[in-house]
Amino acid sequence: MAKIRNLYPGGNTCYGFYSFYDYLVSPEVERKIILKGGPGVGKSSFMKKTAEEFFSRGYDIEYHWCSSDNESLDGIVIGKQQVCILDGTAPHVVEPHYPGAVDEIINLGNYWQQNSLRQNRPAIIELTAKISRCFERAYMRLRESRIAFTEWESYYQEARDDKAVNRNIVALAGDFLSGLAGGRQKSRHMFPGAITPGGLVSKIDSLIEVNYSLFAVQGSPGSEVKKLFSYVEQTLKLTEVEAEIYHNPFDPDYIDIIILPQTKSVLIDISGHLFDYAALLSGIKHLRFLDFDQLANKSVIETNEKNIASARERFASGIEGAVNFIRQAKAYHDQLESYYIPAMNFDAIETMRQDLSKQLLQIL
Repeated sequence: MAKIRNLYPGGNTCYGFYSFYDYLVSPEVERKIILKGGPGVGKSSFMKKTAEEFFSRGYDIEYHWCSSDNESLDGIVIGKQQVCILDGTAPHVVEPHYPGAVDEIINLGNYWQQNSLRQNRPAIIELTAKISRCFERAYMRLRESRIAFTEWESYYQEARDDKAVNRNIVALAGDFLSGLAGGRQKSRHMFPGAITPGGLVSKIDSLIEVNYSLFAVQGSPGSEVKKLFSYVEQTLKLTEVEAEIYHNPFDPDYIDIIILPQTKSVLIDISGHLFDYAALLSGIKHLRFLDFDQLANKSVIETNEKNIASARERFASGIEGAVNFIRQAKAYHDQLESYYIPAMNFDAIETMRQDLSKQLLQIL
């Protein structure tokens, strides 16, 4: 039975927009279609229709969602990483690596009536500038959250028992990585969710099946959950074991989830500082569980309780402010699309899309 998976190749982070688009597919992909064109030209609809068509034919589909519009797509992957179609426009500009041999550009801008767009030039320019300002302000708020998060970390760093932490990291990592055969595989990096106009959105239940073994951990910032994931990632890299590594949508320097397809094992951080992954996976039991906060000096934490609460509140406030600015950007983007949609020849695009689907079907 065909499967659907939902991922995010890019995100609105404390470092600005962050891209993992190079990991959508491997270099061995048979065909990569890069869509170009402005807002409202039908890139997301093009991909949705194609994905639905091939899913109905029994092919696995990966939906790669847009962090700036949680109802829109930035890419799809069909089959066993055989075909990819993606949005190659800003802020995640993608250009062909192997033009003609693997990659192909389809410019949906060829299907618009340019005279109609020129008549609305002042409004288009103004709305584009407003969208940029909204994202600049959203990233300012996320940087504010990062400062609060760093302060929050500092209190648990002070209270940490490094010997106990290191001992537990080595033991848990050893259990998680047991039974793996090394090879020449590379890790794939993605986001499991995103900070979007609709708030914090994640669909990790499509990535983790009920028969997977969950190694769950939790802990406050600074308690060294990050160190565990970094240790596991480096070990996987050195042993060249296939892995899916899902980075934190707020700070991509942190890892939230590591999936090992070979053993169907999952290492997941269920601390819930940003996303409540535990609630999204409520039907799956934990094989192992470790709370890093239990390894901290409680008296140090109690002494700093008010400061920790303040840092936590400022962190959440910054996230909320960023979401509001991203939501404003989406509203301006919708207005911008209203100038492009009437100028498009969608019938001609659909005819072209159907012809492309026939070509892709031959490849698959």
